[in-house]
Amino acid sequence: MWTRVGLWCLMGAFFIWMFSGISRFMQADNFWVGLTLSRMLGDYTDSVVYAVSWESVQNVLYFFVVDLPFYGVLAGVGTLFLLGGMFGKVRS
Repeated sequence: MWTRVGLWCLMGAFFIWMFSGISRFMQADNFWVGLTLSRMLGDYTDSVVYAVSWESVQNVLYFFVVDLPFYGVLAGVGTLFLLGGMFGKVRS
């Protein structure tokens, strides 16, 4: 199951990367250009980042939520799920 989730996340990351690349190449300002978690979360971005009291963790969260494109987030999560599914023990 985790392997499938990882593959779906990686495919989603590829398609979002492809659409954002096409949009940037065409110089169109639409939803795919600059898609980050902060654009998806909206007003809750600050509460997500500043919910942790450690400054170093806040900097990492700020990078993941505000700076990292959404296809990068999906690619990272998909890779983690894929590796976890490949090396994790499956119980049936």
